[in-house]
Formats: sequence, structure tokens, C-alpha cells
Amino acid sequence: MNTNLIKNMTMTSVCRWTARTIGLVLLFIVVLIASGQGIPNPFTQPIHVQLGFLALALILVGIVGGWKWELMGGITSLSGWCLFVVAAIPSARNLNGFVLALAQPGILYMISALLRRRQLRVQR
Repeated sequence: MNTNLIKNMTMTSVCRWTARTIGLVLLFIVVLIASGQGIPNPFTQPIHVQLGFLALALILVGIVGGWKWELMGGITSLSGWCLFVVAAIPSARNLNGFVLALAQPGILYMISALLRRRQLRVQR
């Protein structure tokens, strides 16, 4: 077996499982915060807060969906993250570690999906 193919398979697995692990931790943190703080009725909130809730839901759906469909999960998660940054973060100075961590699973899912496609192309 080609050593480049083995390295590619290893990188694919590392990206996939890192995305899954970080995603589960973030999902747990969001559920923990939501259960501790309580979730307000999103329909009584201002529009930018509603967009923030929608974006967070997209991020979490993408993280969970990435377990089965890596590329679509990554795209959904990163789309939600971009919407979240636009809707909820007034300036780039307000980006904190948690907001940046929300993007990591989506990025890693997409890298894993692209590496897997490349790996399939090389095997043919």
C-alpha cells in the first residue's frame, strides 16, 4: 500500500474524530448552559437574538449531522457559525475562544470529507 495513502487515511481519521470529540464537548457545554440558564422564548426576543438562536441551532445540527455526512455537516455548521458571527458579535474584538471553538468541528469535518474524496480518487 502506498505510504501517502496511509498518511491520508490517518489524517482523515484524525480530523474526523477530533471534530466529533470537540463537537460533543461543545454540544454538552451548550446543553449545560441552556439547562442552567433556561431558554427564553425566541419569538419574544429581538430579531438579532432570534438569528443567533437559529445560527446556534444550525451549528449544533451540523455537528451532529457530521457524524454521518461529514461534508454536509461541516457546511451546515460553518454556515451557522458565519450567521452567528454576523448576528450576535458586534465586532471582531468580541470573538472569544468559545465562539472560535464553535467553528472547529465544521472545519475539521470539511477537511476530513475532502481528504476522503482525495483518498478515493487515489485508490482508483
